[in-house]
Amino acid sequence: MKNWITALHVWSLRWAGTKWGALALFLCAFADASFLPLPTPLFFLTLTLLNVKHGYKYALYGTSGVLLGSLTGYFAGYFAWLDAQGNFSEFAQFMFNHMPGFSSTVYNDIHLLYEKWDVWILLVASFMPLPYNIFSISSGVFDVNLFMFSLATIIGQGIRYLLMAFLIIKLGPEVKKLFEYKVKPYVYIIVTCIAVLIVIIKFV
Repeated sequence: MKNWITALHVWSLRWAGTKWGALALFLCAFADASFLPLPTPLFFLTLTLLNVKHGYKYALYGTSGVLLGSLTGYFAGYFAWLDAQGNFSEFAQFMFNHMPGFSSTVYNDIHLLYEKWDVWILLVASFMPLPYNIFSISSGVFDVNLFMFSLATIIGQGIRYLLMAFLIIKLGPEVKKLFEYKVKPYVYIIVTCIAVLIVIIKFV
């Protein structure tokens, strides 16, 4: 896994200095939100550190890629995840066997989260250290309202990328240490704040 991430880091460095860097980020975000988990934040970090003045533009490309990728995952879940009898299709079995981090157990856990939080879980999922494609595919399977799904994805992922861009622009190379060594505390703080906000909106 470490070698794979290192290889992607090297690959991103090659694209970051070219005019195709933003497009490569878009494609990486698209794949990450649909079928192929990729460390897109690492790519975004590298790209923005080398082109700080374009940080917010890259945030837009990243958010757009995630939105289109998540819609692809949504429709795959909606049309191809279950067969006519309600059992997992061959496509679903293939994804369980080959998509890192996704399994029938994770699928059932996400189902319970949806039953409890509905579409609000997508806002929290944007900041969780889990592949977003797990949630995009599951949203289609569970027939989540498409408009609300898209809106939650745009808001959650938009905040995520804008926050990363803001930190990189303000802190420069120092933000790399933040992501490498202190990511968990910050993730937990952000997720906690969002969870509290969800509770307030939903029940107050």
